This record gives sequence, C-alpha cells and structure tokens, in this order.
Amino acid sequence: MVIGTGFGTAWRRPVAWLAVAGLFVAAGPCSGAAPATVRSTVAPSGEALTVLSASFVSASAGWLLATPCANQVPTCRTIVLLKTSDGGRTWSGAHAPGAPPADMFQGSPPANAVGTILFTSARAGWAYGPALWQTRDGGLTWRRMRGPGGPVQDLGVAADRVLAVTSRCGGSACTFRVYAAPDGSDDWRTLPGAIATGARSAQLAVSGDVAYLFATPAGAGGPVLAGGPVNGAAPWRSRSDPCSGASSGALAAAPGGWLFLGCGLEPGAGNQVKTAYLSHDGARSWRKVASPPFGGYLAGASMSPGGTIFLSGERMDVYISRDRGRTWHESPSLRNAAGLAGAGFPLTALTVTDTWGFAFQEGVHPQQVWLSRDGGRHWTTVTIR
Repeated sequence: MVIGTGFGTAWRRPVAWLAVAGLFVAAGPCSGAAPATVRSTVAPSGEALTVLSASFVSASAGWLLATPCANQVPTCRTIVLLKTSDGGRTWSGAHAPGAPPADMFQGSPPANAVGTILFTSARAGWAYGPALWQTRDGGLTWRRMRGPGGPVQDLGVAADRVLAVTSRCGGSACTFRVYAAPDGSDDWRTLPGAIATGARSAQLAVSGDVAYLFATPAGAGGPVLAGGPVNGAAPWRSRSDPCSGASSGALAAAPGGWLFLGCGLEPGAGNQVKTAYLSHDGARSWRKVASPPFGGYLAGASMSPGGTIFLSGERMDVYISRDRGRTWHESPSLRNAAGLAGAGFPLTALTVTDTWGFAFQEGVHPQQVWLSRDGGRHWTTVTIR
C-alpha cells in the first residue's frame, strides 16, 4: 500500500491486522445500491473523538476520519471528518460521507461502512473499507461509488486511475483482486494477473505507473508478490519475493522505484521474528536490511522519498528507521502508547516527509494524536478540538 510517498500519503488499516482482529476482511460483498451523492453535516464541536484513519497530501494539509463518541463505542454509528492546514497543530470540521464507521470493535461492519480515507489533493479524496465513497470538492459532497466486485480492502491512486483491492472470502482463505477505473468512474476493470488466491491478507503499493500486490497465505505456501502497469497495458507478473514462510508482512513504496518489504513469521505471545528487505529497482532484486525488533505483530509500513520508514502493527510500538532500514529505533515519547498497544490498542504511525510524521491510537486517547518533526525522534501530543 502506498502510505509513504510524501504526497497522497494515508494510513490504511493493514488487512493483516484486520484478519487478526476479525474486522471486515471476511465481510460479504458490497451492496449493489446505486451510487448516491451525500452532503453531510459537520460534526458538533467538543465531542470526544477516536481516530480511525489519517491522510496527508503534504506536511501541512491533512484529514482525519474519526468517530465522535469515544465513550459509546462500539454502539457509535457516526463518523466525522476533520482537516488541518498547519501540520496538525489545529483542526476544523469538514463534511464526512453519510456512512457508518468500520472500526476495531466490529466483527462485520455494514456494507456501506468506511474506516479509511485517502486524499491526493485539496479536493480529491476517497473513504473506503468495505464500501467506497469519493469526494471531488474537498469533502463538501460525497458520492457512494459502485463496488468493483467485493469489499474494498485497499486503495491506490496513480495519475488519473484509481486501483482497488477487493476480497471474496470463504472461511479463513480469500481471493484478492485488483481493479482499476478512470478517476471518477464506476467502470471497474480487472487488471490481468493481479490476483492472489488462498490468502488471508493483501496490500497494495503504487510507485509511479507501476503497482504491486503483496498477499500472505491463509495456509501452507509462501507469500505472493505481483506487479504490473496501473493501466493494464500488460499482464501483472510475479515478482521476486524474499518473504519465504511469512505469516504477515508490510509493503511500502517511494518514488524512484524504491520498495520496502517487511516479513513476519508466525506470531506468538506478543512477539514475532521479523526480517526486512529493500529494493531500488521495482522488486527485480532485494537487499536484506536490519531486522525490526522482536515485539509485536508486523502489519503496515510507510516510507518517505528520502528513506524514513515507520512500521506499525498489532501489540507493538512504532519502529522507526531514518536510513532505509539499516537501523531501527523506538521513541521514548511514545512509551505510554506502546504499552497500551501491547494491551490490544493498535498504535499507528505514518511518515509524510523525511522528517514529518503523525501517529494515533484507536480505541484510547480520545481527541489525541502525536506529531513528529524530526523523523520520529520526538513526538508532541496534540489535542484535537
């Protein structure tokens, strides 16, 4: 998934973590209802918020998707959207799609629910998982788009095309497919070869005009890494994949053909053996880098253009590399949140530029996020009002 390119950067809940938590990875197909345009009301001020997702198009401009009733979870069925123009120091209400939330407390959210946002400019944005909504006017209005063949698990945008990963599941195994459509269109077409079967998780990463699908198996067998052109001009093909035996993973892309791939073996007792690899040539070759710390279950990664990498997952601290994976660090200023992550509240972080980053924790710390302006060395608490 592209969560570290520096522009159009977003956090999408990793599907690997969703499978563990029992969220929408096994939900049924999206509703066939006709798309609708919704003008939503802005959330009342002063309510406690729990953040579901964040997306930034620069170090100054970003959005938060949240639920405004932290003390009523899991009965809350409302989402709100907030925006910032000063790097997260202050936030104001925006218009959210007329959809219920897909949050960590649900076993199977409604087909029209959303839990993740992705903005690529001040006007263009998407909310998804498992449904798909789009705004083309900065959130003033939202249109529910027709699903491309199943619950939407991940989303990427390249030039004038939108790519969506969908799932069809039976038991613990799913089939993941990648669809593409012109921006603003419901004319979804499958990308030839962009499929993973017998999998339990899948992630999408986009770098320029090439996209990648990384899927971990539900049973025996190794992970699958496939890639190809976003316009479907040629079939997607298997790419070199160093994650033999991995049960979870984290894929991130950055401009210039850079890819990061983190691999996690079978987890247990809050720990997981992890390895990490870097490619500078679009997955044609990989170089092993330092192994991330033992604690927690790896599920998501973001990478900046200059090589700052943040790793997130379940029951783990944020692991930070400022040198393309040669060394890994934790931050003392996130120690309390990391402790709560060990108790089951995911701690999520994304790097937007080489130095600027953002973190939040769903389920606790209402109205609170963290900002870093030095590559994750120090984090400042910000209260959203």
